[in-house]
Amino acid sequence: MSDRPTLLWIGAETAPQTVRQAAGDRWDIRPLDRSRPMSDQLRDAGVAVVRPSDNGDGSLHLSVILQELEGSSAVVLVMLDESEATGRKMLSSRAGQFLSVPTTVSPEVLEAHIAAIWALQPTIADLHSDIFNLRSINGATRGAIETLDEEMRLASRLQRDFLPRRMPEIGDARFSVLYRPISFVSGDIYDVTRLDETHVGFYIADAVGHGLPAALLTMFIKKALQTKRIVGNTYEIIPPDVSLAELNDDICAQELSSCNFCTAVYCVLDTATLTLTYARAGHPAPVLVRSDGSFQSLEADGCLLGVFDDAEFEARQVSLEPGDRVILYTDGATDSLAQETTSSFTEIFEPELALPKPEMMGRISSRVEDACSQGRQTDDITVMTLDIEA
Repeated sequence: MSDRPTLLWIGAETAPQTVRQAAGDRWDIRPLDRSRPMSDQLRDAGVAVVRPSDNGDGSLHLSVILQELEGSSAVVLVMLDESEATGRKMLSSRAGQFLSVPTTVSPEVLEAHIAAIWALQPTIADLHSDIFNLRSINGATRGAIETLDEEMRLASRLQRDFLPRRMPEIGDARFSVLYRPISFVSGDIYDVTRLDETHVGFYIADAVGHGLPAALLTMFIKKALQTKRIVGNTYEIIPPDVSLAELNDDICAQELSSCNFCTAVYCVLDTATLTLTYARAGHPAPVLVRSDGSFQSLEADGCLLGVFDDAEFEARQVSLEPGDRVILYTDGATDSLAQETTSSFTEIFEPELALPKPEMMGRISSRVEDACSQGRQTDDITVMTLDIEA
């Protein structure tokens, strides 16, 4: 008998190749037995992946599945075509542990989602148990608990809506992200934006603290960070140091009473010349991994955002080459996985830094999942990579 966890496939009779590749040798794929209650099979499975019918009745099929899932503690990954707007609306309007990915998702990204869901299962089960116990203690609090539970889930979905749904590909630049909040909502945020035909801007920001105040600040950052401005009949790309300075002034002007500080690193890549311009605001320095396996920290001076009015930030440039990789991360990655308090990102992940991107992200994700399962995640974790294809 296999010791591998079970992936419950809810869809066509045979799981597609993408799902089989994502499962690899870590999961046993088991198709849904339609003669048994779905709730029983979900309880026995580690992860469920759903692909609604594509015979024209996908919305109806998804509706039936969601009704079966109501009340379950399972976290379910739903694969939807880009054209299935109704299905996405159904997921966003329901309270429940539902994540969605496009049917065109790569096996590597799907594998990362499955690993994340697997890590979430114990937390969701504990939350359901706690809520049940609270309801049994005092029936009068039931409505309030249900409302709070639903509001937290809606806040989580809203925050994820602010994250990019698809990473842009410009020239030889390719991006990937590992994003692991410690609770429903996160104090981390990231974005990758195509600025014009040859420039792409990308950043990671980390609000000090956790919970809703930190999450609200991340959404403010998303809307306030300026990357381009109109000048007459044309536009100009705002340099990273100027963008961070303007964002800092905007945060200071709000005079926030809680969670008014954050760190950030913002980069602009010219894909024509492979010149990377970057600036830091109290954030861990990005790591540049050269094609020969050597690496260096991309240092630049800059204080936390939201502390001092009119603060200035240093902009630096570095020339990239095919095969190079740039890694941005939040300190949750080092805090949760460090064996010693002084461990740096390169010390923690040195064996993974020069691996091919899918393998590197898979191994980092696996180590993060191990930390989460052992209760060692102390902060939100985000790791973003930029690879210059050879």
